[in-house]
Amino acid sequence: MNIFLNNQIRRNQTLLDIMFGRKVQNTKTNKNMQSGRRDTVTISSEAQELSMKKSISGRTRNTSVDSTIDLQKYIDDARESNRAALENAGSEIDVNAVTYTDSSEAFRAALTDKYSKLAAEAKTHSNPEEYIYGKYYDKGSQYYEANLTETERRIAYNYEMQMYKDGKINGVSYQDSLFRGIEIYGDVKDNDRIMFKRQTINRQISNILSGAGIDTAGIPDTCSFTVDPYSYYISVDGVDDSLKQPMEQALNQGSNGKNLYKHILTCSTQDGCNSSQVSADSKLKFQAFQQVYEYIGLKLNELDERGGTYYTKDGEDIKELVRTAVDKSGTVPCDYKAQVKQWICGMISEISGKGWNNVADMNLSILFQSGRLIDTKQSIVYAQDSEWIKDTIGSSWYSVTNK
Repeated sequence: MNIFLNNQIRRNQTLLDIMFGRKVQNTKTNKNMQSGRRDTVTISSEAQELSMKKSISGRTRNTSVDSTIDLQKYIDDARESNRAALENAGSEIDVNAVTYTDSSEAFRAALTDKYSKLAAEAKTHSNPEEYIYGKYYDKGSQYYEANLTETERRIAYNYEMQMYKDGKINGVSYQDSLFRGIEIYGDVKDNDRIMFKRQTINRQISNILSGAGIDTAGIPDTCSFTVDPYSYYISVDGVDDSLKQPMEQALNQGSNGKNLYKHILTCSTQDGCNSSQVSADSKLKFQAFQQVYEYIGLKLNELDERGGTYYTKDGEDIKELVRTAVDKSGTVPCDYKAQVKQWICGMISEISGKGWNNVADMNLSILFQSGRLIDTKQSIVYAQDSEWIKDTIGSSWYSVTNK
């Protein structure tokens, strides 16, 4: 049996989160997406050997319960949850408006099912905690589980004790015996989540246009959206004027432009995308503009550029204004203030040295064909029927199939 899932690999990137205007949290890394490789959690040789044995002397209650857990059911439930969520995507472009049920949630539900059954059995004993301990660590106990590796034993003991005491388990360990004999693959950058976000935005755009009385079936495949990196205005091209004006009016509401820009940027900067729309200099220009605007509310392209910095009409150096604003910021932890100030001021100096008008703006475009967004000017196309998606994550978000 193979399980394709999003094995969430995280590391602390607090400073980067602050710099890019995200909430301080752990983020995921992406190392293998370019070649389509997957990180793999493999079972131990000990577990493989135990799996191949036809009989085990001793009690094997845990693995017997494992055989009653239908992993595909939990995946199907997650898929149905996602389908229902898309039906209620709303009429504003916002990927965060729709909750995504990922594979780790599906498998946590399966583990919860397993250990709920085991904890219920434990409660039938006069001393449940003593019973649970004996199951896993007392070889003289009549309840000792013989068919577990040391790793599986430790995980099972912790999970069963958690379920008995708290009524829930903490986290998801893919080395639990429930997953024995299974190869668990995880795309480090979580391509399935990106695909879900793409489908969310497709649905939201369709709702926006339909709500404005625009028939998406009548929009030609030459249609494209281009988002300005400073105003976030969405320009519609490749259609006649009778469609262009009403489409732009419908789309340019609230934070639609900003959220569409962020989505295109995310899909253009994954490893292996090789987007020609994003260069180091254009990204630097965009980031410098956005960071300055966020902290002091001024637009770099409207300021006086000279001497490696920018000045207001009153002659104030924006570097000093930024430093003061960061110092006063309640969202930047004290330990990171110096680094944030250095990072933003460094960008200001670099873009001023290159010359604002000498660096291309990072306008981002995406095609809109048959009622859906299609990536352009890059190697990876996040569309359900694209060859890259078929080869990398298949037609569904995740699945279970027999070997």
